[in-house]
Amino acid sequence: MTDITERETSRNSDHKNFRQAARVGIGIEPIADRWTEALRLARRGLPIFPCVNQPGQDTDKRPLTPNGFKDASTDPDLVHEWWTAHPNALIGVPTGIKFVVVDLDLEHEEAQAWLADNRDRVPLTRTHRTRSGGIHWLFAPNDKIKCSVSRLGPHIDTRGHGGYIIWWPACRLEVWHGTVFAHVPDWICNALAPPPPPVSRCFTARGRGPSSALLRAQLRVLADAREGQRNQALFWAACRMGEAVRAGAISEDEAVVLLTSVGRQVGLLDREIVRTARSGIREGIKR
Repeated sequence: MTDITERETSRNSDHKNFRQAARVGIGIEPIADRWTEALRLARRGLPIFPCVNQPGQDTDKRPLTPNGFKDASTDPDLVHEWWTAHPNALIGVPTGIKFVVVDLDLEHEEAQAWLADNRDRVPLTRTHRTRSGGIHWLFAPNDKIKCSVSRLGPHIDTRGHGGYIIWWPACRLEVWHGTVFAHVPDWICNALAPPPPPVSRCFTARGRGPSSALLRAQLRVLADAREGQRNQALFWAACRMGEAVRAGAISEDEAVVLLTSVGRQVGLLDREIVRTARSGIREGIKR
């Protein structure tokens, strides 16, 4: 990633007045040749795509391409075409492959308090100022970091595979520690994917059925599943939980709690966990 950082830290020191305006949210934006910035990033190997640019309305930064971040490209001809059609577009960058991100929305007092409490626990790493006055911490790629909303703290989001950020340095906003991509601290990984609660604490056996040890072993199949096999492993584990429900050893709601906890640990989203878990449990009950 050092090839995309060479000029950004030094060039941003010349824009103090704009940075001050951006921090108070008045929506001023310097005249910048986005076309040139987009081509520079693409030629340096950073996949990009154009996004809506509405200063003062930063909740709308949706992609301007049909398939969103999946259309990101380093092809200079395609990038030229995009920014010829949308010369003022923001530059979107997919997260997960080159880096992962912790996004702090510092317009909110809760996020400011979280930063004050945790600042000293975070290593120096590449940091971007956002147009709304927030911060993006960029870390080395880590499969444990998924896209999440306020899971670390109020208004503290994360972006990994399946997400994207706006590349605010292209708007001449501040960059700190431009060449450093630190490893994500363990405490952040643990907070995003806490270990599943002990099975014995999640239910009280109500009859003859699978033991706690067997249920733990079945959940371990999901916990150890590799990427590409996790949905299948979730369904298999849910079927086993359904058999335990049928035997009276655990309730359906307790089974869903266990499956959701382990599913989050391996990076699955709550909605797909619950849908697959309910389906597998019903199948296990029928068997």
